[in-house]
Amino acid sequence: MTNLAEAAPALDEDKFVTFPGSPFQLYQPYSPAGDQPEAIRQLVEGVEDGLSYQTLLGVTGS
Repeated sequence: MTNLAEAAPALDEDKFVTFPGSPFQLYQPYSPAGDQPEAIRQLVEGVEDGLSYQTLLGVTGS
């Protein structure tokens, strides 16, 4: 039987995003495309403005 660690492709270490004070890491193998950069900018702005709830429109994240 093949060891899963041996069969899985190596992950690109440059694609990991870390957050200060957080134990989580985000693996981001693809760059945002289309409307995503603007949507991300607006979501970040909302978080920085203290918004507790935001609605993401369209199919981003599907």
